[in-house]
Amino acid sequence: MTYSMSDIHIIKLAVGVDDIAHLYDIQRHHEIDYHGMRAVPCWTRYKPTRGDEIVKKGGSIYRVVKNRIVCRHRILGYEIVETEAKGKMCMIMQDAEMIETVHTPRRPFQGWRYLKGADIPADKGVYTGGIIEDIPEDLEDELKEAGLL
Repeated sequence: MTYSMSDIHIIKLAVGVDDIAHLYDIQRHHEIDYHGMRAVPCWTRYKPTRGDEIVKKGGSIYRVVKNRIVCRHRILGYEIVETEAKGKMCMIMQDAEMIETVHTPRRPFQGWRYLKGADIPADKGVYTGGIIEDIPEDLEDELKEAGLL
């Protein structure tokens, strides 16, 4: 899906994550049913003030790993939860389907931010855990030998 410049999205760091494969693996183990949809929660302190607008317009949460935007998930909704350790927290309920984006540099920041249309990286496609099917076998072997796959 391609977004116009007027769409509303948010961006959040994936702290302690090594790469997109690591994030995918973490999320795969936290998948839940959210109103009949496969979802993965992303925890944050506060719900975005424009959160309902983001959901209504089909906005996404873009994730930053090691100073690069690497993927996005469509935001399905939000749940405010009382936790014993941190008090009230917001679970951003994101579609379990991870869309890899063109990896784009992004400086560190705290919490989440709104992402402006001009800063939205292009989609590469659905991320499937590093499985690449369209690479010729000989090239795939060379890439594995070089430690790139």
